[in-house]
Amino acid sequence: MSYHLNNGVPLQLDGNDTAPPPLPPWLKGFLVTSKKREDVAAAGREIANLCNDLFFKLAYDDLGVPASMVKPGETEVPYDFAEPLLIPGCPGSVFVALRPDNNTVNVRMIAEDLIEEADKVGAAGWTKTSHVQRLIPVERVAPEFDLDRLAAAVIDEHFPRVRPGDDVKPGRKLPTFRVHYEEHSAAMHLHKIDVEKKIADMVPSDYEVNLNDPTLTILVFVAGGSCMMSVVQGYASHEKFHHFHIHSATDLSPKKGTGMSTSVWTQPGRAQAA
Repeated sequence: MSYHLNNGVPLQLDGNDTAPPPLPPWLKGFLVTSKKREDVAAAGREIANLCNDLFFKLAYDDLGVPASMVKPGETEVPYDFAEPLLIPGCPGSVFVALRPDNNTVNVRMIAEDLIEEADKVGAAGWTKTSHVQRLIPVERVAPEFDLDRLAAAVIDEHFPRVRPGDDVKPGRKLPTFRVHYEEHSAAMHLHKIDVEKKIADMVPSDYEVNLNDPTLTILVFVAGGSCMMSVVQGYASHEKFHHFHIHSATDLSPKKGTGMSTSVWTQPGRAQAA
């Protein structure tokens, strides 16, 4: 499959004089960075090709729902294909969107599985992401100026308020959290501490902040004029998915590579719902 990447800015406009337009707010997918800035388009194509691989889709996108039976908001909707998009105003990153836009797949799970797959194959020959540095799951997108509304939607989904009378199992602890904010050529600079505190204050007080070893991390990224958010696990500095770095053969010790395949590319059928 071939792709034509478009930076979204009309040719007659000077990018230095025009605020970059944000990505459409209905997108869902991944923020991808490359090891070298000039290879960002290649990195986006690599991730799109992985997601479009037949065996990968059989393993992680086989929800078995006929199109005629899909009910928006009720039925699990698989993705049909992944498409790399350049982010206006952000030359160092690319967005890989999963289509159709109403898909219900778990982007965090896909990112984790691709990273684990790279580690599993290791130095035995993982070359599928030779240009990719980070593969960051993105659940929701909004214009940068609409950060408050975006944060409210993400928090409502992942941190439901505990109300009097709710059936909470004895001994069950609510997850702890922290907020992580990054900028990638942001159109409007925001102060990291201010953003993190503001979003943390939006989370119901039933959930405790844990800066060192949280159960969940609320990721907030501003790239160009777009704000992207998701909630992930395993993002602490000592954990596997810290920064969602995806490895290539040169990154990994030979001890990690088995050369054998328990790979999803040779063992399809491990379907996972979002």
